[in-house]
Amino acid sequence: MQRNNVYMRTCRDQEVKLFGAPMEDTVSFRPGTRFAPQRVRFVMPYIEPTTLLGSAERLLCDMGDVNLLRGAVEENLARLKRFVEGVGTPFIMLGGEHTVTLAALEALRPDTYVHVDAHFDLRDEWPPGQKLSHATFLRRAHERLGFYAIVVGVRAYGDEEYTYANGAGFFVVEGSNFGRDAIADAVSTASGRVYVSIDVDVLDPSQAPGVGVPEAGGISYSVLESLVADLVLSLKPIAVDIVEFSPLNDVSDITAVKVSRLLLHVAKLMKCAGV
Repeated sequence: MQRNNVYMRTCRDQEVKLFGAPMEDTVSFRPGTRFAPQRVRFVMPYIEPTTLLGSAERLLCDMGDVNLLRGAVEENLARLKRFVEGVGTPFIMLGGEHTVTLAALEALRPDTYVHVDAHFDLRDEWPPGQKLSHATFLRRAHERLGFYAIVVGVRAYGDEEYTYANGAGFFVVEGSNFGRDAIADAVSTASGRVYVSIDVDVLDPSQAPGVGVPEAGGISYSVLESLVADLVLSLKPIAVDIVEFSPLNDVSDITAVKVSRLLLHVAKLMKCAGV
């Protein structure tokens, strides 16, 4: 039976704001991320609002999607930045490709950035000759803003990216077999205002086929739930984004259901953390 869509309504004070950033201008492999907010909104009414910390019913309010132009990268990032500056924290941004995070970082200028991803996104160019893309955005953001970064779950990268991360002093929790002690060590190095970004491809492709750049050997959804709980409850981030869900590449809404539940989970965590 379909549930009433109780999550998406006019925002009130102290609610966790949700908005979509349906950008897909620099994807390098499989397209489809621009359809993610639309698909999540379709699936959400069928998902029970149960999380690890209890019900997330009526915690999210939907501000709709940022109005973007297909293919206009710089203009879209400028629109996203203006939107973030006006919406106020806390919020959850639902991408869209990972490049949307650059706009949020430029708007909020956090002290610590947490990057949960199969990839570093630290290439200087990708594809070759392209300076700004979903595979280079973190390098561009760090060059411009100079924040401290914690990278969790990275398992597929080029040598230049690893070298850059080491040179920048990032805390890297590599692979998919890390334990909670490793996350506690990473969290202990954070300071100031924190922004958390979750790329769905940190999950193993068997768990989340609906991504643009799948990489074998990822974590399970249950591990991701626990990881995100540790991050949000400890760091109390001013904002969180969930990016790189690609409905066109999904199978039987396997990924859509996980993204929808993760969205509820993050909202509940943010409220429990007193963000």
